Amino acid sequence: MQWLKMTDYKIQSKAVFQYVLVGQLLIAFCLLLADLFVDLKSGSLQAYTLYFFASAIVVLIGFNNAKSNWSRAFIPILEFAMGEHVFLSTPQSFHVILFWFSLIPVISLILQGLRASQIWSIVIFITFIFNSIYLQSMRGDSYEMVIFRLPTFIGGSIFLASVLISIYLLYNLLGNAYYRSIEKNKELIKLKNSLEEKKNLMQDYNAAMLELSRNPDEFKSLTSLFESIASIIYELLQINRVSIWLYTHHGDQIERKILLQDGKVEIDDVNIQRKHFPKYFDALEKKPFIMATLAEEHTDTQEFTESYLKPNHIISMLDCPIVLDQKAIGVICCEQTNYARAWVAEDTLITQSLADFIALHFKNERIKDLMTKLQNQNQELSLQSNEIASMNRELHSLNQKLIESNGSLESTVRKRTEELIKQNNQLKEYAFVNSHMLRAPLSSILGISSLLQTRTELQADQELIDALYKSTDDLDQVVRSISTTLEDGSNLTRKDIDFIINQRFKQTEAKRNK
Repeated sequence: MQWLKMTDYKIQSKAVFQYVLVGQLLIAFCLLLADLFVDLKSGSLQAYTLYFFASAIVVLIGFNNAKSNWSRAFIPILEFAMGEHVFLSTPQSFHVILFWFSLIPVISLILQGLRASQIWSIVIFITFIFNSIYLQSMRGDSYEMVIFRLPTFIGGSIFLASVLISIYLLYNLLGNAYYRSIEKNKELIKLKNSLEEKKNLMQDYNAAMLELSRNPDEFKSLTSLFESIASIIYELLQINRVSIWLYTHHGDQIERKILLQDGKVEIDDVNIQRKHFPKYFDALEKKPFIMATLAEEHTDTQEFTESYLKPNHIISMLDCPIVLDQKAIGVICCEQTNYARAWVAEDTLITQSLADFIALHFKNERIKDLMTKLQNQNQELSLQSNEIASMNRELHSLNQKLIESNGSLESTVRKRTEELIKQNNQLKEYAFVNSHMLRAPLSSILGISSLLQTRTELQADQELIDALYKSTDDLDQVVRSISTTLEDGSNLTRKDIDFIINQRFKQTEAKRNK
């Protein structure tokens, strides 16, 4: 049963199926004509007529459903039914039907495939056994037959035509399958070569990117960075021109920073303004890339035709914007001169990744600037922190001294308060002495002065007596003022006593002058 495990290569085609349909209809028509004009001695005219119309119906179904598997099964079924009808109606045609039935697995292989052919082979073999048993029951182990020359010739010719058609169709089917296999093999080889080229291209690209990322310190200026990136694109993509442009501060134009043309670096002042090429600028800011095989016909680049493309003989353009923080800050422009270039996905991938590398460089520079500012601020904060710490130490020292001073001040105030209390007590004693002991003799002096003023015999000394009386009276007033102040609890200093005495003497002096 190993043959049942054969691989079905499914090499059937629509064209071969249609050829079989036409051949089937022609054979049915030929059999009908032959039996109509020459009796084939193998079936009735009605059977061949029915066979022809059934073939016509199968042809119509097949042409309308050429891709359907079930429509391909009608021809083997029709052939089998017609052959079995002929045998049952004319058992002595057994030896002829054997050969016709042998064509059914071949036709099934051409139309349906290996599995259907294997199934039909089993069915035909079982039919052979059945027909042999049936023939034995009807005719015995042998039978006599009469061979007619013309019917046999016509039937043999039709059988030969059927065999040749089957062989030629099978040959055509196998030839088509072989041709398709050759074409597919060529496509596979082409695809393999293309994949190999893409693999080598990506390896070169990875090596270039690795070299860029490992040596960031070599790019001390934007010019050196742009020159390295332009050289990578120039070598990997094998194009004529590579240029890198950056937006100006206001974003109304782009400036070319570098041009690598035919292996030579050019740095010149070239600007492209938004107002002259609005579609191009809109495409840069909205699209991930501009891929123009024919730049003069592309919507985004046809604005450059007269002023840029024709003077520089540029046919194809591939532009990838440099995007930083979701905003286009520049563009890498790849240009092919003299002939059109069909850009592929790898070209876009390489250019976009290098544009991203430039954007990453700008971002890293910003981060470095911010880090430098942060370090400077940290240093300033550290100095200020040290100054604050020093001031805190000084304040702490001053607080300690203040606390110590407050402690000593409280002690001093307490002592001073005690001294003041003691002095006040002494002053109160003095006030008491002043008001009781001192004023008693003073009052006596005042009384004596009054008596002296009444004596007439002392008129010559009257001026002296008046002065004595007045001085005694002033002394009495001073004593009274001191006593009053001390009794009120007011603080009395030497300045206060001097003020009282001076004021009293001034009043006395004023009265004398009058």
